Amino acid sequence: MLLTAPTFVDYLSHFSGHLGPKLGPFITAIITIFPVTLVSVIAACKGVAVRTSGVFNPSTMDKHWLTNRGVEHAINVVIAFLASQTVAQFSIPLQERIQTYISDSRVVSYYLLASFQTLLFPSKYLLFATLPVLHTVIFSAHIHSPYTNSVLNATLHDHGYSLVARQESITGYISVLDNEKDGFRVMRCDHSLLGGEWHPPAGKVSGLREPVYAIFVMLEAVRLVQAAESSAAAEEIREGQEDALIIGLGIGTTPSALIAHGISTTIVEIDPVVHSFATKHFNLPSNHTAIIQDATIWVDHTLNIRNHKTYDYIIHDVFTGGAEPIDLFTTEFLQGLKGLLKAEGVIAINYAGDLLLPTAARVVRTILAVFPSCRLFREEPAPATTIKPQKTDFTNMVLFCRSVPGSFTFRDPTKEDFLGSGAREFSLLPRHEVGSWSFFTGKIGDELDVIRKNNTRRKDVEKAQLESALGHWAVMRTVLPDAVWENW
Repeated sequence: MLLTAPTFVDYLSHFSGHLGPKLGPFITAIITIFPVTLVSVIAACKGVAVRTSGVFNPSTMDKHWLTNRGVEHAINVVIAFLASQTVAQFSIPLQERIQTYISDSRVVSYYLLASFQTLLFPSKYLLFATLPVLHTVIFSAHIHSPYTNSVLNATLHDHGYSLVARQESITGYISVLDNEKDGFRVMRCDHSLLGGEWHPPAGKVSGLREPVYAIFVMLEAVRLVQAAESSAAAEEIREGQEDALIIGLGIGTTPSALIAHGISTTIVEIDPVVHSFATKHFNLPSNHTAIIQDATIWVDHTLNIRNHKTYDYIIHDVFTGGAEPIDLFTTEFLQGLKGLLKAEGVIAINYAGDLLLPTAARVVRTILAVFPSCRLFREEPAPATTIKPQKTDFTNMVLFCRSVPGSFTFRDPTKEDFLGSGAREFSLLPRHEVGSWSFFTGKIGDELDVIRKNNTRRKDVEKAQLESALGHWAVMRTVLPDAVWENW
């Protein structure tokens, strides 16, 4: 059954746009996972039930009961379960290390587990799985090979897209796509986009390319922040010795701009493929410090170093897969970033989600509990208020914060700040400000309703994120056509 599962998944994926993010996974699980689970449970139950009286009654127990086929099945099921857990834990590292076409796809998890079960349950019925396996290996877009890549590109060409590169990695399926009609390139991670840029005009071979998404340009406004009480001498010193820390890379729009401004930039990115693709396919400059590691681990380790480095600017932008990683929005992690920020420093935190859900309010309250001075800006203007209540408000929101109290403003950008980019000239200066009071309900205890590393509120946030991810799924289906999402 597991051997045929990839074939069913490949077929059903082409109906995901019609089935939706709820019904689609449910039907897929019913057809692929449920039969395997059902048969395994039945086999285990039969194994336990066979000669039950013999097992518990020494006078009637067959001395050779362990060789009984039913009990043998039960033991094999337990072994198969343990094997499946092992495969689940180690399949991704195997995909990273074994550089073959088939193991470079998540389909390898199915086939590794199926191989274990084939060894434990040899059967003549395995012959029926031959054709589905051959079909998947040869024709499925989920398998990475020169032939399937050519077939995939032929399909994408019909919709105006082409595949540049793709690879499975620790955060999901990473791919780079070109839109041949409109002239832009994007990086995808599963069912979300990590960023994009427009193809340069004919004759332009150097310099920054225009970003597709304005939100990444707005993050660069950390350079424009001016504290009311800052002295001219302090500003002059900071201009000459600037360091930036980037948490979450994407395609590298913001760090590329900071590097272009001469700022020493450190990038912390958990996914090695994201960093590799940003360098190869989006011209991320090489003159930066790359740290490929979980940001929570790196921040904790850095804070324990005596006289550790601090930064003038910190960019926190970690949205992927339709939701924000909760571990990177806890008070503990944000306190760690605060410890890495210079006294006159500025942090920009991008939050992407449905602002009408409780999660957004909790995230904002958590940030405000750590940083005493913040201003909030939407990527786009807030929807007009109407008589009919709005159901969703999915957008990007950037919080600019300082680690010390006091108001701050943004200086007017100059020509040098724009780096010759029309997108920066239009979107660099934040415009659509949101009052932080709108994320407080007025109830007693609002200021205590924050996200901590280990508390019950964390579970509430994780549950709410599922709802936000469903909204993001719908938004993404309007950005790229169904055929692009469904054909990988």
